[in-house]
Order: sequence, then structure tokens, then C-alpha cells
Amino acid sequence: MLKTSVNSKSPEFVKNARRIVDLLTAIKNEEEQIRQGGGAKAIESQRKKGRLTARERIAKLMDPSSQFLNSEFMPPMKMYAEWGGAPSAGTVTGLAKVCGRTFMLIANDGP
Repeated sequence: MLKTSVNSKSPEFVKNARRIVDLLTAIKNEEEQIRQGGGAKAIESQRKKGRLTARERIAKLMDPSSQFLNSEFMPPMKMYAEWGGAPSAGTVTGLAKVCGRTFMLIANDGP
């Protein structure tokens, strides 16, 4: 067992721990917003064109037991706010298993 001099009951430790939890919660909330792509309006636009979203296509391609490991989330998050933002810039990239092998998957919700 490792010895530590950290006092996990100190006000400073508790304050810092709370701050970390708050920051992680904010990141998770942003991730969820990004996972929705352009939101309901963008999803409806894809539906009208008879298409699945990029994330839906990836989910159908992946092995059922596989998890999708996103390789990016935040870069374009705050860009193009005047046009409704660009979550993931309409592109989804990450790793997942397809037929038992790991692949880099890239899908786009483009025109």
C-alpha cells in the first residue's frame, strides 16, 4: 500500500474534487450534445432524404458486442455558431470491431 500525505477531508481537497466532478459533467453534457449531431433539425433533414445519420450507419456496421471509441469530439464544437454550430463537423470517426476485426470507421452526414 502506498503512503500519502493527502488529506481527503480537507476543504481544499473537497473543493478540488467537486471542481473535477463539475468539469467532467460539463464534458459529458457536451459529448451528448455532439452525439446528437446537428440536433433534431439535422436528423429530420437526413430522414427526408431517406438516409440514416452517420452514427446510425456506424451502429449498423459494427459488431453487436463492439463499442465505438470516438477519436474526436470537441474540435469544431464552438465553430459556426451563427449557422447552428458544427458538432463533430458532421463527421464521425472512431474505432470499432466489424466482423471481429478492429477498424477505423469514418462516416459523414454530408449533402
